[in-house]
Amino acid sequence: MKTVTIEELLTWAFVHELPKGGGVDGLDNANSAWRMLEASSWGKITSFAELGAIVDQGRGDTENYWIEQGEPHDDAVAVGRAVAGLSRCDVAVPAGWNALADWPDTEGMAEAAVKKAVERYMVRTPQRRAAGIVSLVVGTAILGREPDFGAEPSKVRMIERGGKPAWFVLRRMNHEDGKTYDIEVDGYNGRTHRPVKGAYRKYEFSTDPTGDILGRLDYQVWVAALRRLEAEIATQLVGHRLVYSDRSMTPWLEADRPGVAIVERAADRPAKKTAVAC
Repeated sequence: MKTVTIEELLTWAFVHELPKGGGVDGLDNANSAWRMLEASSWGKITSFAELGAIVDQGRGDTENYWIEQGEPHDDAVAVGRAVAGLSRCDVAVPAGWNALADWPDTEGMAEAAVKKAVERYMVRTPQRRAAGIVSLVVGTAILGREPDFGAEPSKVRMIERGGKPAWFVLRRMNHEDGKTYDIEVDGYNGRTHRPVKGAYRKYEFSTDPTGDILGRLDYQVWVAALRRLEAEIATQLVGHRLVYSDRSMTPWLEADRPGVAIVERAADRPAKKTAVAC
């Protein structure tokens, strides 16, 4: 048996084995082992093997040809099934999750940015989030590298308007629906050239940290997915032995801290069972 990490096993499976059947198009071809597994079509894999893995890769009347590739290794099939199974999962972000915990104190601005980014991520449908998990695992396996979790602290600056520090004020407005709303408006009086009563300054980051926050979210989703895959396929392998990873959820901090979890989607969960974090 060959001893490998889960990352090495994934790269081997998705670069060398699961593209089989897809000819020159590899994984992208509907006849590839991966696409068949992704479509939960094991019967097609069996037929593919019985035919000697001869796949018609025609691209028009003048470019029809057959390619003999052989069937994928059993361990690669186990990997493919497990990765395809991630499409039935979802991402659970714990309360108080702070992707920018390594940043200097920003008086709540960083925490607010993280909350906004998470809300933006959770607006995606569960199916889209699940597809993102699968794409993340497959993409990093093919590229042979981990997701980027870099997030240089952004400078805090005062919000300006017309090159000068801006003023803001809250005004209570009555809406036609009968409800009252507090609306933030310009707090500077252009006639007196002074801020109005109750006006205040506001601050912003010099660079928007949303991309870095979502990058760290992706990194933790990837680590959680690797841990799930390790646990699921370790006993199924016939030609490889897994060395369990001690990869940190928070490599940007001195100590490892809990992060996001991958859970079974409610719609795919067996009755009377709760979602299990992985």
